[in-house]
Amino acid sequence: MIFADFYGTAWLFGAAQSALREGIAGVFRARLEDVVVRRIVVEGEYTATEVWIELSSDEQLMRHGQELARVISAVVQAQAPGEVWVLFRIVPLSHVYLNGEPRRRGSVTLE
Repeated sequence: MIFADFYGTAWLFGAAQSALREGIAGVFRARLEDVVVRRIVVEGEYTATEVWIELSSDEQLMRHGQELARVISAVVQAQAPGEVWVLFRIVPLSHVYLNGEPRRRGSVTLE
């Protein structure tokens, strides 16, 4: 799964969500159903839009970071001009669990 957290207006999220999923899936050559774009509601007067992408390694950031930033910015700005910040969270697969089970690729179990 590839997660993207959208911090922005409800209207802009509704207008851009589908294209964001398609753009992110395209960069990673992933299936559309493997991309989750969710809106995070925050209070404040900050008017820029932020999109946080969760990656599993520094390598993903080096390989895809700039392209993701360009694609995401273009999608959001096509709906409404303004500042778009694209930020990244790196969460190594060794720190990810699904229903209590490790999600590491090629991991060896301790059993």
